[in-house]
Amino acid sequence: MRLRVGLVGLGEVAQLMHIPTLHKLREQFELAAVHDVSPSVLQEVADHWQVAKRYDTATALLADPAIDAVLILSPDQHHGEQARAAIAAGKHVFIEKPACLTASDLDELVAAEAASDRVVMIGYMRRFAPAFMAAKQELQNFEAISYVRVRDVICEGPWFFNQTDKVVTPKGDIPADLIDQSRALRKAMMDAMCGPDSPAIIRRGYEVMTGLCSHSLSAMRDLLGGSPTRVIGAQLSQNGEQLTAMFDYGSFTAIYECLIDDIARFDAGIEVFSKNKRLHFRYNTPYLRNLPMTLEVQESTADSNLVRTLGPFHKDAFQIELEAFHACVASGAPNRTPPSDSKRDIELFSKILASARSNLAETSSR
Repeated sequence: MRLRVGLVGLGEVAQLMHIPTLHKLREQFELAAVHDVSPSVLQEVADHWQVAKRYDTATALLADPAIDAVLILSPDQHHGEQARAAIAAGKHVFIEKPACLTASDLDELVAAEAASDRVVMIGYMRRFAPAFMAAKQELQNFEAISYVRVRDVICEGPWFFNQTDKVVTPKGDIPADLIDQSRALRKAMMDAMCGPDSPAIIRRGYEVMTGLCSHSLSAMRDLLGGSPTRVIGAQLSQNGEQLTAMFDYGSFTAIYECLIDDIARFDAGIEVFSKNKRLHFRYNTPYLRNLPMTLEVQESTADSNLVRTLGPFHKDAFQIELEAFHACVASGAPNRTPPSDSKRDIELFSKILASARSNLAETSSR
């Protein structure tokens, strides 16, 4: 079954990740239509990839009866509304994470999916990486977990992709009213989650959580079998671009550290410990495709130390997740990342924010 897909939003992730992957998977997908609010981006990207159908509005694309599925790749504040409209139009939906920015928007999306027979999948590509899947398999025979470390210490994508790819950007042609409406919607959503009078560090921290941290924290939940019972503590610094959080999993503690800076490296991964075993995998920047990933498994006894390396795995996680989306639609395969799963992220982010806000208040009162 070849799915005819339409793309809503043609920004960086669409151009560098999803369109090349759809082209590679052209036996499963036909890139049938595209939309972007920037006419120049719409024309240049569609010309480059030879997409005939080009829509000025998402509404017009969703009304096309020839489209089977849509990829929602627009700014985060529009995900919920556009996804619900796609479901109402009878389309299957893939949403680049985060699913939504607010709990209420996500609740409406969960309800819309439940009332339909459409597949709605959230794009947590790290959870489809081969090394991650191998780690899940290894953990089935793991001893009792004693400690977990989760890490996102990175430089943002442009440092990497500016050396290898060109990203088409708007040439000042997005209508001013659309920009104003989008900014107002985002502000309202940030107010709802962070509080209307929240300081900039809290608001930026929440943006980092939904944009970067959601990758690793959703992977943590998946790998460990669920959410932590509570957030022991969380601290934001560096204008919200550095987060340290400690999570209570009952019999063990998980530590998460996040930092965005300008040092050219991508240090992200998860490490799981038991008394005698350790497994560890690291993610590479997604902006350079097919970089290798490995899973290292170490086991020590009184007189031996064995280290196994699984991989290197080169298959791209974006490709694997789109193959999984196709399987969900074409053959009814299980959907590992439905909108209801994303509710756990929003709940965890809210707890992290509450702890970070408390720590900020305590610091400022000294």
